[in-house]
Amino acid sequence: MNNFLQRLSGITSFAMSTLMVLVVLISLTTPFLPSNPTHAVQLHNVQTTTGRMMDPYDKTSRTAEYARLTFDVDADLSSMFNWNTKLLFTYITVDYQSSNGFNRVVVWDRIVRGKRQAKLKLRKHHNKYLLRNFAQTFEGVEGANLTLIVNPVPYLGVMYDKTMSSIPFSIPRALKAGGKK
Repeated sequence: MNNFLQRLSGITSFAMSTLMVLVVLISLTTPFLPSNPTHAVQLHNVQTTTGRMMDPYDKTSRTAEYARLTFDVDADLSSMFNWNTKLLFTYITVDYQSSNGFNRVVVWDRIVRGKRQAKLKLRKHHNKYLLRNFAQTFEGVEGANLTLIVNPVPYLGVMYDKTMSSIPFSIPRALKAGGKK
């Protein structure tokens, strides 16, 4: 005959095993839930300038080329929210190939915490973060892609990136003093 503590231990073990099976099933099935977000990204202007940009993360304060982008984002991400979505981390990257290899730079981001914030309408918006090549110049950079990526953060399960759209563009060389490239 089992006493009270042995029975409680058996019930607790069964409950925890059942809970763990449910957790695994939830984490495996969440990425396959249907979602149909609408999105449109349009790039208006790319300007490159040579100068010293005040970058709090770069203490070298060297003169470098940096790019300023002007873009529109029109997206409705409310269909990506379900019972297991905590928030959406939305960001725009610029991908390009240079002499240093493949580069991916985040130029804008936003955390969407609910369905009310899931409709993004940005008009003539500029990059939030500095776009600068590691070599201090965009010389040798042939083409680039502006990519909108959404990362759904679940309450439980695996995080993954969902690439929404990608726009190819070219980064012009900055004019030096005297108007020459």
